[in-house]
Amino acid sequence: MKRERGSILMISLVMLLILTIVGIASISGVSMTEKMTNSQRDYDIAFEMAEAALVQGERWLDDYDDAWDHSHLNCSSGSTCFTANCTGGLCFRGSYPSASNSLCEVSSYDNNGKPVWQNSAIWDANAATYSVTVPAVEAPKYLIEFLCYTPRDPTSYTEPPDYTSWVRIYRVTALAYGTHPETRVMLQSTYRVD
Repeated sequence: MKRERGSILMISLVMLLILTIVGIASISGVSMTEKMTNSQRDYDIAFEMAEAALVQGERWLDDYDDAWDHSHLNCSSGSTCFTANCTGGLCFRGSYPSASNSLCEVSSYDNNGKPVWQNSAIWDANAATYSVTVPAVEAPKYLIEFLCYTPRDPTSYTEPPDYTSWVRIYRVTALAYGTHPETRVMLQSTYRVD
């Protein structure tokens, strides 16, 4: 009579162990792919919200610039004042060194040497907020910095400059978050109003 040794049982158990490991690895891969997809979706939401806030800031400039007045720079009251602390999201850190209000000098940095748009205190307290809200997403914010003037046509620049042919230039910075607060997108545009 032939004696059985159980080798087939051992081979079956090893095969079962290999299949279990492959199954667990594929589940982990699917889970990682799902996390990456959700992270990308969250980033896309934040990016779209930042784009919308950027466009709103640019449209505000188009509407506002028709009523431009030099008194809007460093003024003491009103909702359309460009100030050093960026009240209402409107920033101007500079001065008019000459008697003419046509030329200005700009410093976009705060006392700590940071650009205005990197100062979290300004974002928290003074940034303008995008007017449309999306459920589960913090409303995006934007800052508009007045960056002084630039020649309307840079190829026809003359010395001394003819400031009547210069136009105002701004930097619009938008900050938006996704559904998770750690997902953050900041976009900037330089905007010239002719």
